[in-house]
Amino acid sequence: MRLYDSTIPSGNAYKVHLLLSLLGHRYETKELDILATPSETRRPEFLKINPNGRIPVLQLNDGSVLPESNAILYYLADGTRYLPSTQLGRAQAMQWMFFEQYSHEPYVAVLKYGTYWGGLDKCRPEDIERWKTRGQAALDVMERHLAGRGYFVDRFSIADIALYAYTHGAEPVGFGVGPAVRAWLARVAAQPGHVPIKRDPTGRAP
Repeated sequence: MRLYDSTIPSGNAYKVHLLLSLLGHRYETKELDILATPSETRRPEFLKINPNGRIPVLQLNDGSVLPESNAILYYLADGTRYLPSTQLGRAQAMQWMFFEQYSHEPYVAVLKYGTYWGGLDKCRPEDIERWKTRGQAALDVMERHLAGRGYFVDRFSIADIALYAYTHGAEPVGFGVGPAVRAWLARVAAQPGHVPIKRDPTGRAP
């Protein structure tokens, strides 16, 4: 397998790296410079792989390609302990993965990118405030749900992996993380096979 990633640390690509590590799979990584002009993900050779021009993309051993981080997580987790075995459990995992992509990532990830690589000083104040407000609202939903729970579904699953990727870097860019989320982050980091997100080669992110 080959995973198309970015040269800078991407939470969406990190999700896939983390699950591949937890599963013990061997794979290669192809890094693309998304800070280039134009981004290497927007050039014709990559657009043939993913017309949406985004990473991550997982290329399977038979040559098939699968974009979208949470779709990749679902594919890799199928038949493993990281995908709940019951119909309801699988639906609940998907519920939180949809939440991550609709209510969490668009704000937490965007503020992270703008802070470290995207020129936050050039963004409109109202946009920055919207990212902060809606991102914090998502983290507050997580805090309430995790109170008295170990994980988002009945046990550690791809729902946790999806939400962990950007949540574990939310506090350094100004979001508040409550005690239940903080304890959950520690539980995820303690999973056998856990790997940290890669270092930023530009030196802009901690």
